[in-house]
Amino acid sequence: MTHQEDLWTAIRAGLPHDRWLPLADIYDLVAQSVTLDAEDADPQVAGSAVPRWKRNVRNVLQTRKRRGDILWDGNAGYRLPR
Repeated sequence: MTHQEDLWTAIRAGLPHDRWLPLADIYDLVAQSVTLDAEDADPQVAGSAVPRWKRNVRNVLQTRKRRGDILWDGNAGYRLPR
């Protein structure tokens, strides 16, 4: 399973300072930047079609938002502070 620090490194490297990036685009940048393993592909909960790694990305975003490392627009858009 990919560690949250690896997810954060990928997010931080691809997240802009000057525009909001939608959650779907953050998923794309993580998928392109991180080697996801079989455990990452497991469902986030039993019976779900959403893979675990996407839940983990959301958890990283929430944690980093609370710390002030990223900004959130209130509508699934994120960017780095200037």
